Amino acid sequence: MRVSAVLLLSGALLLDAVAAHPLSFFWRHCSQSEPAEAEVELEFARPTRDEAAVQVRKLVYKESLADLNTVFQDGDLAGSAIGLLEYYADCDSDGSLTLLMVELGHTFKNWKAGSPVSLSIRYTPPFGHSVSPASEPRVSLKGSLSFIPEDDEEAIKRAESCFVERHIDAKGWLPGNKVHKTAFMKFDVESVYWLGGFGNVAYIGDIPIDLYKNVTLKHPKFKIPHFPPKHDDDDDDDDDDDDYSDDEHERDAEEDEKEKEHYHKRISKHKQLMQHKLKSHKQKHKQVQKQLQVQEQEDDHWLLRVQRFFGSYPDREE
Repeated sequence: MRVSAVLLLSGALLLDAVAAHPLSFFWRHCSQSEPAEAEVELEFARPTRDEAAVQVRKLVYKESLADLNTVFQDGDLAGSAIGLLEYYADCDSDGSLTLLMVELGHTFKNWKAGSPVSLSIRYTPPFGHSVSPASEPRVSLKGSLSFIPEDDEEAIKRAESCFVERHIDAKGWLPGNKVHKTAFMKFDVESVYWLGGFGNVAYIGDIPIDLYKNVTLKHPKFKIPHFPPKHDDDDDDDDDDDDYSDDEHERDAEEDEKEKEHYHKRISKHKQLMQHKLKSHKQKHKQVQKQLQVQEQEDDHWLLRVQRFFGSYPDREE
């Protein structure tokens, strides 16, 4: 009888130990069904390379801030890259950009010493808010810098007028100011790398330079962005609008409304997906916490039974 009782008790303890083993909890947790993810239907197809070229030109035209990237050519930092904020303005129809360079700056000195240059431009969402900045488009432009000749009064005047319209505060350091030596420069684009967002819905890759340069304000698929700009440039838009007929204005207005409606739908669906994921994570967290509580109770129960069996823990009072 005593042997049978010992065997039965040993079997019970063994079963309790197996049930209390961490791996048993792991398998129970893995076997539970997870909440289904929310399905989001995408209402647009991935753009073609030609459409991506238009998107690049729209972005470059709309924005006016970029990181100018250069490489130190000498000194302790030789070979190290540096990217600093620069103002720019899209003043020409071929995609080249106008910059106002301060000759004391690192970027100017590095370029003067023979460094390659590139511009990094990112999209600024309407009203300055984005649900997911990682999904927003950006572009890297590689090219060359050159001075706009000081003796070309017409070119300097046109560059100054265009630049100040985009950056009113730049009046303080125009060429000829008494503080810093500055000069207008032209950035001629030689290669374009476009990252339109996440790869399943956006074009990612090189854009042929000829394709980039052939997109102008009068391109069939190009319309001037009407989102609120960072600086007052409404007068510049009015000058460009003179070349459009009433029908084209009406068509552009309709396309603007569709684009804004699509943008808000996309933001709304993205928020719904994020809310669903957050809710799912909260449910999983509660399930895990509940399982941990059950596991702790089982562990305590098993430990108490072992201690009582060996007489090292008193029985609970009924």
